[in-house]
This record gives sequence, structure tokens and C-alpha cells, in this order.
Amino acid sequence: MIIKIIKGKIEQFIRLLFINFLTPYNGSIIIVEYPKSGGTWLGQLVSGYYKIPFPRNKLPKVKKSLFHGHYLPKYNIKKNKKVILLVRDGRDVMVSLYHHQLLWNDKNKLHPKDVIYHRKKVNFTNFENVKSNMYKFIEYTFKNRPSKLRHFTYMGNWVEFNEKWIESMNDKTQNIYLIKYEDILSNTKETLEKLLKTFFKEEVINEKHLEDVIYKFSFKNQTNRDQGEEKKGSFLRKGIAGDWKNYFDEEAEKKFLKYAGNTLLKLGYIEK
Repeated sequence: MIIKIIKGKIEQFIRLLFINFLTPYNGSIIIVEYPKSGGTWLGQLVSGYYKIPFPRNKLPKVKKSLFHGHYLPKYNIKKNKKVILLVRDGRDVMVSLYHHQLLWNDKNKLHPKDVIYHRKKVNFTNFENVKSNMYKFIEYTFKNRPSKLRHFTYMGNWVEFNEKWIESMNDKTQNIYLIKYEDILSNTKETLEKLLKTFFKEEVINEKHLEDVIYKFSFKNQTNRDQGEEKKGSFLRKGIAGDWKNYFDEEAEKKFLKYAGNTLLKLGYIEK
């Protein structure tokens, strides 16, 4: 277990070196997101279209690749030529994060220390009752700050992460593109075509190839389930937007708006 943890930390550090000192110069694409915002899916789609490596959970490639992570816009990271900022409604993020951090699924069973850590930190024990615990979990995600030893690339909470990237985009730079998970979900092809034409300056889109990539990495093709058909033990749990309405009571909604209302407003998830 200790060897596995050390190996993971070394791989994280190497990735950090890559996106600071190599990828700004080799044409790599960077996707940044707050956890559970759909970054893996977008990474599959973009890397699939461009037929470039998408190294996940392993050492990265030296050649042009697609990198996905939860990095803040500091050091040389925001100097990468192509940075895609993926955002998702923070209320849905809370629901996905709860399932990922506190309930067992196919992926975190391989790394039980993370679930054990979060279960020890939250101030409740009936973990299966997601709705009754949600307001406490929201408080936890905004208040808990892991040590550098545990998480030396800690991205902050949902507000801190997104606000820092939004601020970076106000520098009039042309290398950061904001895209919403909900737009990819509701109209995958149109949203990707806009990304390819607007950000990557593609004059001609290979429609057949794009459609093949979209099908290959669709929720249904990867899970054999329709969107909205839940499997709690799966990393791809439900694949929908607006699921927060099933898990937020009035207290949880007020709690999240207290912390994140202004950021939801900036990103267009709520109106004044």
C-alpha cells in the first residue's frame, strides 16, 4: 500500500512538471476541471478526434498528448497554448463528489484510503442516506483543507477553483476556452464542432470521424445503460444534468447558495 501511494505521488509530480515545462511547447492540449465535472469524457472525445495519446493513471508521453487534471492557473500552466476549462453546475458536482468520496464504487475500491479518509473527516456516519447528509457534506467540501502531504496539488473548493480560472480568462488571453458539461451532454456534436472551429480553428470538420468518436465514448456505449439509468457502483454512475434536485433539500440548497451563489450566477446556472 505504501509503495502504491509513493508511486502515485511520483506520477503526480511528473505530470506537474510536464504541464509546466513541456506541454507549453509541444502542442499538447490541457483540460482543467473541478473533480467530477466530466473531464475524462471530454478528454476521450477531443483526444479521440485528434488521435493523440490521453495518458490516464500512468506516466505521460513526451510527444503531443491530451492532459486532464484539476490544476489551478499558476506557474506555467495557463501559458499552455490550448487550455480547455470545463465547468459543471456545482450542485451536480456535489452529488457526484459525495458518491465518489463516501460511497464505494468500482474505481475507489482500488484506492480505499481516499474513502476511509473522507469518512473519518465528515461529521456523520449514515453514509448511504445522501439527501439527509448533503448539507453537511457541502459544509465539509468548503471547509476541509487537506494537508500538502496528502494533496500537494489541492485545487481548492468548487468556488475557488472556478473563480481563479475565470479571473485568468479576463486577461484577454486567447488560449483558454470555457465549455460547459451540460452543453456537451445536451448536444454533443454541435458543442464539439463549435469547440473545433472556434478554439482549434478547424475550417473543415471530419463529420463521420467525429460521429464515430462521439458514439464510441457515449454513456450508453461505455456502460450499456441509458442516460439517467443509475448504477451506484459505477464510475459512470448516471450521466445526466440536474440530478442535484433529487438530493438537495431546502437546507442543502440554501447552504450551497451561501457559498457558491455568485459563482453559479457568473457561470449562468442561476439568474438574479
